[in-house]
Amino acid sequence: MKNIKFALLGLSISLVACQSANKKSQDKTDSASNLTPATTQVVDERFLIIAGKSIGEIALGEDMEQVGKKLGRPDAGDAAMGKAWGIWYSNDSTAKHPNEIAVYSSYRDTSMRIKDVKQVRITSSKFKTKDGLATGSTLEATKSKFPGIEKLSAYLNEEKDTVTVYDAKKDGIGFEFLKGKSISLTVHPVNIPVNATYLTLHPEWKLVQ
Repeated sequence: MKNIKFALLGLSISLVACQSANKKSQDKTDSASNLTPATTQVVDERFLIIAGKSIGEIALGEDMEQVGKKLGRPDAGDAAMGKAWGIWYSNDSTAKHPNEIAVYSSYRDTSMRIKDVKQVRITSSKFKTKDGLATGSTLEATKSKFPGIEKLSAYLNEEKDTVTVYDAKKDGIGFEFLKGKSISLTVHPVNIPVNATYLTLHPEWKLVQ
C-alpha cells in the first residue's frame, strides 16, 4: 500500500437506568458507576500514538522490511552512512502540504544486516494519543499532557515561517509548532532527544535558535 489511508472512528455511548426500592441510594450508585473521565477517548489502534513506543501500526525497533510491507515504497527520503528517513505522503494531491508519515531508521547492531525504526513522525490529526492529543493542539494543551516538554530549537522553513521544536525527552515524544499550533508529532526512544539524529529531515530549514 503506497498511499496512507485515513479513517474516522464513530463512538457510541449508552446509559442504562436502574430502579430499586431505595431510589435515592441507587441513583448515587448509578451516578458513580457511569462517570467517565473527560480525557478518556477510544482511539482506533491504527491511529493511536504511544509516546516512546509507536505511532499507529509502526513501532520503534520494528524491522524496516516489515514497515515496507505495510506502507510500500516511500515517496521521498534521504539516506547516508546506513541511516535514512523514509517519507510516505497521503493521497490528497490537492493539499499544498499533504499529510505524511516519516520513519527514521538505522542499523540495529554492528552486524549491519537489519535496519530498524528509530523515530516515527506524523502530521495528520487522525493520529491521537489515548487522551486525544493530536496535531493542531496548542502549546498549552500539549504541556497539560506532557508537562516535561522543553524547547530545543527554532527554524525558518521554506516559507520563512518560524517552526519551534519541543521535546518531552523522558516520555519519548517531540513536537513541532507553527503559529501557535503543533504541525507534527514524533515518537522516539525514551531519554533520547528527538533531534539526536544524524540526518536532518528538513535540510532546507535554517536554524535560528
